[in-house]
Amino acid sequence: MATGSGKSLCYQVPPLLLEKTAVVISPLISLMQDQVMSLKQRGIRAEFLGSAQTDGSVHTKAQTGHFHLLFMTPEKACSTPLSFWLKLLEAGICLFAVDEAHCISEWGHDFRVEYKQLYKLRDVLLEVPFVALTATATEKVRIDIINSLKMNNPYVAVGSFDRKNLFYGVKHFNRSLQFVDELVQEISKYARKAGSTIIYCTTIKDVEQIHKSLKEAGIKTGIYHGQMSSKAREESHRSFVRDELLVMVATIAFGMGIDKPNIRQVIHYGCPKSIESYYQESGRCGRDGIPSVCWLYYTRADFAKADFYCGGLRTENQRRAVMESLMAAQHYCSLTTCRRKFLLSYFGEKFSAEKCGNCDNCMVSKRERDMSKESFLLMSCIQSCEGNWGLNMPVDVLRGSRAKKILNAHFDKLPFHGLGKDYSSNWWKSLAYQLISHGYLMETFRDTYKFVRVSPKGKQYIQSARPDHQPALILPLTDEMVEDEEQQCTTGGVGELNSMATLECEQLSEAEARIFHMLLDERTKLAKSIGTAPYAVCGDQTIKKIALVRPSTKARLANIDGVNQHLVVRHGDYLLQTIRDLSQELNLSLDGGANLQTANTRKANQVPNHKKLTPAKLDAWKMWHENGLPIQKIANFPGRSAPIKEGSVVEYLLEAAQGGLQIEWTRLCGEVGLSRERLSEIEGAISKVGSREKLKPIKDELPEDISYAHIKICLAMQNCGFLPEVTPPSHLDTSKADEFVESESGMVSTGTSCLDTVHEVEISVKIMATHCCSDHNEETSSLMVRIAQDQEVHPINDANVLSPRKRQKVDIPEESTTALEATESSILDWLKNYDEGVFIRDILEHFNGSKEELVIDLLSSLESDFVIFKKNDLYMLL
Repeated sequence: MATGSGKSLCYQVPPLLLEKTAVVISPLISLMQDQVMSLKQRGIRAEFLGSAQTDGSVHTKAQTGHFHLLFMTPEKACSTPLSFWLKLLEAGICLFAVDEAHCISEWGHDFRVEYKQLYKLRDVLLEVPFVALTATATEKVRIDIINSLKMNNPYVAVGSFDRKNLFYGVKHFNRSLQFVDELVQEISKYARKAGSTIIYCTTIKDVEQIHKSLKEAGIKTGIYHGQMSSKAREESHRSFVRDELLVMVATIAFGMGIDKPNIRQVIHYGCPKSIESYYQESGRCGRDGIPSVCWLYYTRADFAKADFYCGGLRTENQRRAVMESLMAAQHYCSLTTCRRKFLLSYFGEKFSAEKCGNCDNCMVSKRERDMSKESFLLMSCIQSCEGNWGLNMPVDVLRGSRAKKILNAHFDKLPFHGLGKDYSSNWWKSLAYQLISHGYLMETFRDTYKFVRVSPKGKQYIQSARPDHQPALILPLTDEMVEDEEQQCTTGGVGELNSMATLECEQLSEAEARIFHMLLDERTKLAKSIGTAPYAVCGDQTIKKIALVRPSTKARLANIDGVNQHLVVRHGDYLLQTIRDLSQELNLSLDGGANLQTANTRKANQVPNHKKLTPAKLDAWKMWHENGLPIQKIANFPGRSAPIKEGSVVEYLLEAAQGGLQIEWTRLCGEVGLSRERLSEIEGAISKVGSREKLKPIKDELPEDISYAHIKICLAMQNCGFLPEVTPPSHLDTSKADEFVESESGMVSTGTSCLDTVHEVEISVKIMATHCCSDHNEETSSLMVRIAQDQEVHPINDANVLSPRKRQKVDIPEESTTALEATESSILDWLKNYDEGVFIRDILEHFNGSKEELVIDLLSSLESDFVIFKKNDLYMLL
């Protein structure tokens, strides 16, 4: 599964559920330390065993089953005595997981043989499940992992490799000081406002040169390579993880599986030796799902390192594997088609579209030209060389070289000699890789030497051509070709990092963006005070949500996705005070009070994307929105060949809304009978289920009278930013129950009553009826007025009318002779009698000896401490 997909949950959840230890094999000590640090910040007992462990008691605690998660390197696992494993077995071990399991195949053969010896622990850990997890494993590597761990008919899960939030870009460059200066300028513009950057270099010399240039530019930069002391590498790694450094310049020794979610750029200064390496290293970017950028800069010299990479390999198969990997990496760099499609195809995943829309080749149209003459010359020259050479020989022949090897082979006598001298060697090689990509040429190798020959498709093309006329062959021009033809250096442009990805503060108002960055700074201060990394406190995505919501209570803070109970308990007071102070400073209201206006602004600024709507769906929207026809009339419109379902019309309107077209949500809710109470119930069900992907689990939580259409409308309103806050805040003023703000797209409440009463229902229905009347929709208006009148004639005085299956009316004597006072203990004792919960109005009525504000404050306090929880307007014991 791709990086960030949740592989770690596979070994994190079982020990928490079973209260047993999970042993996790990890390749690097720094990676283990990162994971342990993050887990501890979430209140999970985790530790690692290895040479860097200074606490002598960890070993003793580990074998007694004290830890939920115990991390080890393969060397430590293989050298740990049998007595340790036997004691841990007795205490309880629930699984044995090998993280970054591709290392078994890539490193285990010669480099770290202990990876190939992990299977021996199966004889000790009988009946213990073995799990292997990795982000980069082709089918061949998966088979190697299964065989190495002696897995018998294992369950193999292969997720998508598609990281949709990553932009992929490639540029040819020269290793000049001018290019380094331009790269530094671009990074300095971006690094200070958008997370961290990793620059991977293929040589230590490049690492030191770029590190020096960045430091001189005043950018907080770290350095990491194999010739540094372990202490210096550890310090550099720690500083980068804790956001004390903005940029890390490193060799590929740095960062395997690095658990840092806010890396916004990964730059490769030189082509990696394989697609697996590139995907693994670029995958450290944007782990939190926020759009991020991966740039790869290459030179032709990067592809001439076969001898170096194959130098220590003993067998032909190993050399073949390295050469195939290097050829795939070269092919990736030379692509003029979608890079994402190529990457996914390499790992065996189909990508149906021709363009992903988020790589350089898909976002910038390539210049195309008929290159039939040049292609004919190159293919004919390669064929004349009999396919016994690499690209250098035929290219040198075309450019008229009189080198000794050409003269000895009598290639200077070929009719093609000197006919291509107008183009550079790199131009011809770029054309060759275009022809390889399109199947006209084939690249093979023997030992470490590459050979190019004409394919059957290329031979067919040559046979169909004449020296004076060739069939048209339209091919895109690569950067190298453009550079050569225009005689200007396009390679100096490093590619604008921030123009290719959405910044973290996208879709925020100016004030929200300011509070977002202020909260990031406060998170850094908090992390420094407790000795951990900022992301271990909470992620950037979570900070963004906090900046949008600006919660005033612990309960509301806990309700934000990404905020866990441990964070609320340990740092909730500090965070809430910080939010209050910053919101006051920026004149922002708490609890998302300004969100409605912000949402409307965002919506107004979005360009409607209704081109994907079919004519039938667009017509339905126009009939409903522009002509004012009700859903029933649209479904049975006389012009149709046959009526359609009313539910289909609703689906069409929702698709139009998702495409950016205007929808009057209150009118739509009125037509389908989606009351405010039902919206509240649906939101509660969504919150309980915790997922919006599948509708059935949400439907199962709701009464029968709430339909799938109601759920879909609620979800669409949430997605479009127009759903009012239907859960009463804990500090409500009931006088605000009838405050509404009318936007372009409908009537939305800015305040709610703390009592779930008839008055609130009447207000909601009457206002919807009034709004529909203003749209001159007679049929809908009369319907809503009738509903409003029904509410007046038959007031809803029993909550069971709304939800007979879910809610319970608490019987309280009409006349209470004793005025009961509310305390935390009395509320808890009383709630114990009602498993299905109690309405707020019944709580207030029961504890009539205390002021309403006091009771609500007590409930809010109990909710913040996770003693009770509120579902819609019901309070229940946890």
